[in-house]
Amino acid sequence: MKHILLSMVLLSAIACGGDCPSNDVAGNYDGMDLTGCNLAGENLQSSNLSNADLSGVDLSGSNLSSVNFANANLAGADLNRADIASSNFSNADLTNANFTNADIASANFSNAKLEGADFTNADIASSNCTGATGADFSMATIASSTNCD
Repeated sequence: MKHILLSMVLLSAIACGGDCPSNDVAGNYDGMDLTGCNLAGENLQSSNLSNADLSGVDLSGSNLSSVNFANANLAGADLNRADIASSNFSNADLTNANFTNADIASANFSNAKLEGADFTNADIASSNCTGATGADFSMATIASSTNCD
């Protein structure tokens, strides 16, 4: 049984380059390749994911509040129902990311690439979108936000 469990853990690590956070471990993942990781429902609050490659990663239902995503690649990432309040997405690639029903209040989207991102029913109140490109916030809550129109 131990060998089966160990094999499963190793296969999971290999699938994303061995850098997958596990067991709700917040930490410093700056510049890491996390593609292929399943981070749905994880608690990574206050982690550093700047410059990380999270393209296509499932982060749905995760606690990502106060996370630093500066310069990260989250193209096609699933952030449905995630708590992303007070996070930093400055200069991040969020092309086609799914933010439906997410709490993104007080986030920083300055100079982020947002083409095709889905913000349906997302709360981006008090967020900063200065210089962000391609965003459609028409279905989001944007009260008191800066340049999120």
